[in-house]
Amino acid sequence: MSFLLKHRLLLNNIIHRYLSSNRPTLYETLKVIETSPDVFIQPAETLFVFPNRKSVFGGQIIGSAIYAAQQTLTKNYPLHSLHSYFLTAADNSSAISYTISRLRDGKSFETRSVTARQDDRIVFECSMNFHRKERGNMEHQLPMPHIDVPPPEELISLQDHIRKLLDDKRLQPELKPFIDRALQMPARIDVRYCHQRDLLQPKPVWPAREFVWIKAKDLLPDDSHIHRAAVAYCSDRVLLVSAFLPYAINGFHPLVKMQASLDHSMWFHDDFNFDTIDENKLSEENQSIKPVPRSLDIPPIPPKVRVRADDWLLYEIECPIHMNNRAWTMGRIWTRNGRLIVTCAQEGVIRCQ
Repeated sequence: MSFLLKHRLLLNNIIHRYLSSNRPTLYETLKVIETSPDVFIQPAETLFVFPNRKSVFGGQIIGSAIYAAQQTLTKNYPLHSLHSYFLTAADNSSAISYTISRLRDGKSFETRSVTARQDDRIVFECSMNFHRKERGNMEHQLPMPHIDVPPPEELISLQDHIRKLLDDKRLQPELKPFIDRALQMPARIDVRYCHQRDLLQPKPVWPAREFVWIKAKDLLPDDSHIHRAAVAYCSDRVLLVSAFLPYAINGFHPLVKMQASLDHSMWFHDDFNFDTIDENKLSEENQSIKPVPRSLDIPPIPPKVRVRADDWLLYEIECPIHMNNRAWTMGRIWTRNGRLIVTCAQEGVIRCQ
């Protein structure tokens, strides 16, 4: 009897996971509902679990934490940095609550702490800093890499690469159900690798660095806070997989027994401005800024553009070190015109048999 009950509960959980994952759009998976002052709820039916995993996708938790925290601001400052820890896995059997602590409301910065709980367990902690828009007299950035980076229109999506596996004669029969489940899951973001590795027999790549085009599939509202939350969601999607590049395996290889994000940090270098820009005021501000002597070798920064998570962004990812079953990864996110808008870093645990 206990055996049947156990498997019935497992089956119900799988069905719930499958049905709930088909409903919400990316925006709906990020959205949270305020139930009391500084407390927000994320319904279980919006929580996203990949078919080969048991835990809620970490990028969703980060993005929803941003969505919740920005609603508690006293001033409309853009997010400039966050530092978070995944403390334990969350599933999609019950809602997640986000409690916001207002640590500081200053003239230039507002700081928030977010604690995510599920069933009285703390699953996630995050500190965020929001900074008022300022113009400085020192500005520089690295140029965006252009070597051998094809445009996204010339590439096919990761989902299409997975779909091609069904016609691949090398595909083992026991893997076909997994591929079928993966294709049934709704793709909320479009992921296009500039140099897609063979999914069944990947070849080692060194240095562990690659480029990926990413964007949300659904059109998002014209709200800079939502687009930052969506970029955070996307940033967690492929960052840790760079740890597999130097090896002839990927995250789906049977040797891999565990892979999970431990922490995630992000720095937003642009404000993703959706407000109307007053060109006269901008000109006056620029005239009041005194120039600082600078190197003549500093390349010009590309023009500021309105950053959208539902438009193509180039994600440069790498894993410079993997040791003690922990992989440290970092990424840079660029607009198509070459402006560096986000830098992120993540450490994850990967255990192989």
